[in-house]
Amino acid sequence: MDKGQKRVCICNAKIPFMSGGAEVLVESLAMQLRNRGFVVEIIDVPFKWYPEYEAVNGAMAWRLIDLEEANGQKIDLVIATKFPTYAVKHSNKVTWLVHQFRAAYDLYESQYGLSNNEGGEELRKLITNIDNQALPESKKIYTISKNVTGRLKKFNAIDSEPLYHPPKLAEQLHSESYGDYILSVGRLDPLKRLDLLINALKHCNPNVKAIIAGTGMEADSLRALARENNVEDRVEFPGFVSDEDAVKLYAGCFAVYFAPFDEDYGYVTLESFLSKKPVVTCVDSGGVLEFAIRNENACISDPEPKEVAESINKLFSDKKKCIALGENGYEKIKGITWDNAIEKLTCTL
Repeated sequence: MDKGQKRVCICNAKIPFMSGGAEVLVESLAMQLRNRGFVVEIIDVPFKWYPEYEAVNGAMAWRLIDLEEANGQKIDLVIATKFPTYAVKHSNKVTWLVHQFRAAYDLYESQYGLSNNEGGEELRKLITNIDNQALPESKKIYTISKNVTGRLKKFNAIDSEPLYHPPKLAEQLHSESYGDYILSVGRLDPLKRLDLLINALKHCNPNVKAIIAGTGMEADSLRALARENNVEDRVEFPGFVSDEDAVKLYAGCFAVYFAPFDEDYGYVTLESFLSKKPVVTCVDSGGVLEFAIRNENACISDPEPKEVAESINKLFSDKKKCIALGENGYEKIKGITWDNAIEKLTCTL
């Protein structure tokens, strides 16, 4: 069978005017499939999680889409990603789960969860029922990490296989120096806990600087926090950075801060290690801890400013340690390839 002529649709739930790790995954997957001769189309459907039942409406929209064929030609494979794309019906559906609707599961009781909404419990049941019906329709269920696999098993009793993939910039990342700044790259979102980095900075060596690259809802509040802590002259907010600039920032930092709460996977961890830089993270950072190992390639602490500051100071004052931990990080993840991911995702053809 000539897989090179097979037609593949990748399903993406897209929040208009926003782009994150899921979009990077979808675009990278499409490119990798095309490079191997597949004919690929990304199917973007707008997604809203509010008001209360809009998330369910989003799942129903996917359920009504016919992807069995297009213009009279068979679509051989559909790859679903995050909620609610896997509600799509197809005779050869494979799911590569980025994440479910976390507000109905592990974040349910948190400030981000459905428990804060009127009718939240009913909505949680509806979303659980959707997942329990739609996901097992998949010929194969993969996830982007052990963390996502664990959640799916815990909340839905559904088995899945973790399937890692390299970050978009894998072939460009490298190390040049170990400068005076710790780097953060990504969306400025409460779950990324960048406030923890800024609060830690006031307890750090006064020569430590931080570069927080990215855009998001927390941009203004983070700048205000830096002023409140009197560290605004030590924190730089460059906003969105190009791939080229991101590579340069990774190449010159002494460490990378990536301490989100219960992260699904986290490209930043792999980007840091491919740049041979250690990671500063926390004990509850989820998928980060599938790669970050205390005192081997990372500094891991409780999510408290003074403890994070201690990790940062330890690395800032000992660049030889940074180099050693960074080298260990590189060895840990250098074997993650797209070849394995593509082989798994297309195995039903």
